[in-house]
Amino acid sequence: MKEVLVQRGRIRARIQAPGIAVDLNIAESASSLREIRRLVETVQARQGEMLFEDPVGWQFSEELRSSPAAMDFIKQASRAEPCTLYRKLSFDNLRVVDTFKKEFFATLDTQRTRQQVVSQLSDIDGDARFGLVHIIGTVSKDDKALLVDALRKRFSQAELKTQFTHKDVLGKTVVELILFGKFQQEQY
Repeated sequence: MKEVLVQRGRIRARIQAPGIAVDLNIAESASSLREIRRLVETVQARQGEMLFEDPVGWQFSEELRSSPAAMDFIKQASRAEPCTLYRKLSFDNLRVVDTFKKEFFATLDTQRTRQQVVSQLSDIDGDARFGLVHIIGTVSKDDKALLVDALRKRFSQAELKTQFTHKDVLGKTVVELILFGKFQQEQY
């Protein structure tokens, strides 16, 4: 949103866009118009870039946004396919204590995880062609493979890329799923 008020050689302007808010109060309007135009053009260009950082309520994780390979794949797939779908799934970790080794580790309940994947994604209608699966958690590689296999089974026609981040998220395993293809209606 841009608001501009010009009064006797003064310019007051307010430029608001997602992630940007600028208020200008300029006494010498004639000499400042060129700079204001550059500022507006920069904001407009930035809005196009923000599509991949925070579009329509998407909240990509910091780890995903900081991965050039993942962001490049998202940009390419969004150009190739008409619709995009983003889902964030969360699974409770089971904390297992090994009394012999005197250590603990996190794991997923296999049966419950498969059921949750099916139930949380049952409302998706359409044909996913490409996808990115980002798994954040401290579970083992086998548990992460379980999640990827369940998603590949659900979206068997899609070419799924994977990314893993080993990080504790309040005792949960979080899956960011971004699908590209043709869906019944565009979903966010």
